[in-house]
Amino acid sequence: MAAVAVSAVFTSVGIWLDGEQPGVVLGVLMVFGALLAAAMVRPVGLWTVVPAPPLLYAGLVVAVAALQGKSLGELTILVAPPVVRAFPHLAVAVGVGLLVALARLGGLWWRSRSSSTGRGDAVG
Repeated sequence: MAAVAVSAVFTSVGIWLDGEQPGVVLGVLMVFGALLAAAMVRPVGLWTVVPAPPLLYAGLVVAVAALQGKSLGELTILVAPPVVRAFPHLAVAVGVGLLVALARLGGLWWRSRSSSTGRGDAVG
């Protein structure tokens, strides 16, 4: 949960700095938050943090709109355009999370493979 919270903090700071239009600052902070979150968790927790950026972003957009006093009908209409505009940033953030997850899981696989596959233990 701490890793998701770290990613949420970076995403919320990006939303705060960029305002209504998602820009480069949001993209950089979201990607860095996803990278840091994927590096923080144990391998079993990767399935939680890798798909988190789109959900965090949509949730934060709803929270900001709800704090502004919008009704439920307005919330549903207000969420779609920012999420669509932020899609490239969200896709890159999830992709970076996937790359970190693959690197971490590949490293675990490499270390756990059988030691009988050519380690030079043959007596000759």
